[in-house]
Order: sequence, then structure tokens, then C-alpha cells
Amino acid sequence: MAQLILVSSWAAAIFPDWKPHPNTLRNWVHNGKIRPAPKKIGNKYFCDPKAEYVDPIADKIERMTRGS
Repeated sequence: MAQLILVSSWAAAIFPDWKPHPNTLRNWVHNGKIRPAPKKIGNKYFCDPKAEYVDPIADKIERMTRGS
């Protein structure tokens, strides 16, 4: 099993110049904008270090314009 890291640590690595607010990160987790989906362990969320931020609406628009 891959090692999991805190979502806040993941965000700091992905967005070094702009660290998202904890409420923003919680929103992303609940709305499925981090893939693969983070896991809640205790009262904290952990994700794969290679996880990606995905905006489902922008992703859908891109798929529609490409015809996929």
C-alpha cells in the first residue's frame, strides 16, 4: 500500500506559492476534486502523494470540446 500524507501537506507541495485554506481543502475533498479520493482516518484526511486536483466542471467542458 502506498504511503499516505496529510491533505494539507499534499496541498503545500502542489501549490507552493499559494497554500489553500483548510476550509478550501475540506471543500475539495467533499466535492471530489482530489483524485484519487482522500481517506478519512480519525479526524484528518490523507491522500496519495501523487494525487491530483481535478475540477469536474472544467474536466467535463474539456471532454465536450474534444468530443470524447
